[in-house]
Amino acid sequence: MGRSALPRALQRRLAQRWRRTAAVVRAHPRHALAVTLVTVVGVALRLYGLGTESLWVDEAITAALLRRFGTLELVTAIPREQPHLPTYYVLLDLWAGVVGRGDAALRTFSAVFGVAALPFVYGLGRRLFDRRVGLLALAVTACSRFQLYYAQEVRMYAMLTALTVASYYCLLRREELRWAAGYVVTAVGAAYVHPFGGLGVLGGLAYLALAARLDSRGLDTDGWPGVAGDRRAPAVVALSLVPLVVAAAREFAKGVPLSYLSRPGLDEVARSLLAFFGAWPTPGVGVAVGGLLALLGVAALVPAAAAATGRRRVTRGTGSTLLLACWAAVPVVVLVAVSYLITPVFWYRYALPAAPACYLLVARGGVGLADRVAAWLDARRATSTGSPAAADGGGRGRDGRRDRLALALRVALAALLVLALVPSVAAYHTTDGKDQWEEAVGTVESRADPGDLVLVDGCLTMVAYDRYRDREDLAVRGVIDVQSAMGVSPTPPDVIRRAVHNRSTVWTVLAHISDREERRLRGIVRETHRPARNRSYVSIEVTRYERRTAAERTAANGSIPSRSAFDCRNHLL
Repeated sequence: MGRSALPRALQRRLAQRWRRTAAVVRAHPRHALAVTLVTVVGVALRLYGLGTESLWVDEAITAALLRRFGTLELVTAIPREQPHLPTYYVLLDLWAGVVGRGDAALRTFSAVFGVAALPFVYGLGRRLFDRRVGLLALAVTACSRFQLYYAQEVRMYAMLTALTVASYYCLLRREELRWAAGYVVTAVGAAYVHPFGGLGVLGGLAYLALAARLDSRGLDTDGWPGVAGDRRAPAVVALSLVPLVVAAAREFAKGVPLSYLSRPGLDEVARSLLAFFGAWPTPGVGVAVGGLLALLGVAALVPAAAAATGRRRVTRGTGSTLLLACWAAVPVVVLVAVSYLITPVFWYRYALPAAPACYLLVARGGVGLADRVAAWLDARRATSTGSPAAADGGGRGRDGRRDRLALALRVALAALLVLALVPSVAAYHTTDGKDQWEEAVGTVESRADPGDLVLVDGCLTMVAYDRYRDREDLAVRGVIDVQSAMGVSPTPPDVIRRAVHNRSTVWTVLAHISDREERRLRGIVRETHRPARNRSYVSIEVTRYERRTAAERTAANGSIPSRSAFDCRNHLL
């Protein structure tokens, strides 16, 4: 092969792809325009206001780890310092080396993956069903507050979503070697981005195993999506999950201290599934939207259930629906089962790999329901007029009328879905939802006198405080919570009391704190100080305390215990 052969081959491939795309656009210009507009909206929503809000605690921990360790050090440091895998952190560090380490620069990495997930969602809907389902699924994904949030957070969840949907798209096309290789790369990548990332991949493997089982029992699965193709790729992906399962078993054997979780009931599972689509300020609106989404989900599953019971012919659509059902169900079922059998781990954030499957099921249900309603209305109209065929063209005229009616219903349904999601998206972009650490720290540093004591209510919270801290003449100490999940002892009351009594002015910065710890900390401070100023931010409360008498105020000049006395060092777990 000559030096210029590869470029020419690549040029031919790109030219073929361009001609196919142009042909599709010419055949369906309005559909292509709709896809373009929805994609532009999704991109704009993910890029808008990336640096407007401060990093919250988890994001600040991520940024602190990048500052603390080099790129190669992260490979071993992350499993030691965090209950996570190093893949995301290593790639983010490489990204930060190019674009910078500011808030917006770090969040742009997630935004890129949030944008990258959009074409794969559309492609999945189009390949599993048709372009109408692809467009509706794209619209739901683009306008999901859940997806927007994680596309603007310095965490690995947007990357996990993008790799998961990409792996399913490659799974459908793995008859070609390059797509089989793409399936291995994206599926293994998703599994090793987050400890629960493999659950989404496991859904696809469960579908393949179930399809093979049904085929062995005589059910015709030829033509089902993803069934044909290279069998080595799923085997490699399955083997890659073994180390994760072994590591998880070891961790669960030690005991996983997720004190913020409890065993979920059906209501908690339902709320988590609804959270994939957004959040609404009033319960009534949430219930109404949840009811609509549940209706569409059931409408998607009913035909597959009818085929499974023999009441309907098994088709390619049956296999497509089964694939989505496995994809959506496996992460939820596994997390719920582990929560009841071992320890509570179910959380909507950990079930995130199931979210794209829910969007696709809702889209499939919406399009199918619109088609069935249009056919029913058309049949009733034909019956009422006594003419099974329209006079303006026989059966073809009636088919055209039904198609126009179905189109109108699909447009109305899509508009209803988008309108249901818009308030949640509007609230996300117009109200502060993350910890306002820059504002809170700025309030303390702009008003505090040199030597003032600042008590921050946790070692993890200290990481966020330190990110926006400029002054070194303040004594900032982190207090370990009595209900801390870090596995260390709480800061002794005598240490806090000695620090407080030795200063005339004390500031408390409380965020994500238990009621018990808040009562303890405030009680110690109020033994000698009175609150003089208080200001609340999102999830943060800043209070200034002054000594009760002038004589005590001037007498308070003792030393403050060191950070080691508070035992709040670099506890990033």
